[in-house]
Amino acid sequence: MTKVIAFLSDFGLNDPYVGQVETVLASASNARVVHLMHDIPPQHVNLAAHIVDGTLGLVPTGSVILAVVDPGVGTDRRGILVLRDGRWLVGPDNGLLTPPDETIQAWEIKTSSVARPSVSPTFHARDIFAPASIRLLAYERPEWFGRKIPDPVRISRPSVNLRNGIADGRIVHIDNYGNLISNIPSALFTNEPVVHVTLKSERIEGLSATYGHATSPVALIGSWNLLEVALPNGSAADALNAEIGEPITAHIETS
Repeated sequence: MTKVIAFLSDFGLNDPYVGQVETVLASASNARVVHLMHDIPPQHVNLAAHIVDGTLGLVPTGSVILAVVDPGVGTDRRGILVLRDGRWLVGPDNGLLTPPDETIQAWEIKTSSVARPSVSPTFHARDIFAPASIRLLAYERPEWFGRKIPDPVRISRPSVNLRNGIADGRIVHIDNYGNLISNIPSALFTNEPVVHVTLKSERIEGLSATYGHATSPVALIGSWNLLEVALPNGSAADALNAEIGEPITAHIETS
């Protein structure tokens, strides 16, 4: 099976930064480079972490996710590699790669173990993390990079509060279509139907199977297996004037 280096960043595509990193990654002849997303809003670590979490299970085991949203580049923040569910993650130690409630293994990346001959203090993605990804993919020997660390940075993420048939969550992602994706998982609705969903001043009755042809916002379980609100042929984000972080509530029928 061909292994993958899946690359995510907040670099955008108006500058050569993504291409420079891919040029370094191209030396990994045993891997295919896949671009997950490069228009993460600058410094938005929580959104990037959401994208990583939702993509992890799609990446072949033994592959690498190179994720770089790194406001602390050039400071004393560590570079790390992380093993989660048989997949490797490489990037900054700022909570991007390390869920707050998941048991993981993590190792520090010592610059001297992998860095290119000249390291820019502002571009560790190209000069440290890309070479580390290549070497990790080839050998899968994390101890070559540095010591195992017990204390990777963990950051709080929006939680779901379930009480008396009511699930309170947050909008964590707005996609290119303006769909409002929450952190409320579909697993909460396996046995009990959703009666209605409230978001801002909008009350949406039940769940739709798909986006369909409705002319008003609908609630559904999207491809992330999360509750989302969409406006068919339009943008729910614009129609509801909603942003990341908005509260959303699902009222679940209880027997």
